[in-house]
Amino acid sequence: MSRLSRAVAALVVVLSLVGLVGQAVRGNGVVNEQRSRHTVANATIDDRYYDCLSTQAHSLVSSSTPVRYRPGATLWEAVLLNKSAGSWITVAPPGSTPSALLGIAHTGGPSACLGDVVFARFHQPDGSWVTRTGTGASVPGSGPPPAPPL
Repeated sequence: MSRLSRAVAALVVVLSLVGLVGQAVRGNGVVNEQRSRHTVANATIDDRYYDCLSTQAHSLVSSSTPVRYRPGATLWEAVLLNKSAGSWITVAPPGSTPSALLGIAHTGGPSACLGDVVFARFHQPDGSWVTRTGTGASVPGSGPPPAPPL
């Protein structure tokens, strides 16, 4: 092996070790941030918020009730409903009539989840619609849950 190839091999080893150490330090920082009191508190609020929305949705419809999101639902509403109830709701197939239309409204008050409530509109036999608001859970406060650190 020539001196040049040994020097190149040594440089590759040194650069690799520097990269590995740098990534280890960065990874340790990420883990410490994820374990910080602030991050854990925010994650707890996030969990309580989505559990609250799920409980309210459960108070309105069962997992076997065919539902759709309300017409004109925003992307924000769809994301919140998917994160909170998407794992258990039954979406009505295209072309069928759903038993309920689900939505989220920011109303505030003591029965809300950080100010948001789940509501459902039910189609009645006479052709009218009845709107009910979810119950059974609340999370005091206002606004969406804090965003997780990236």
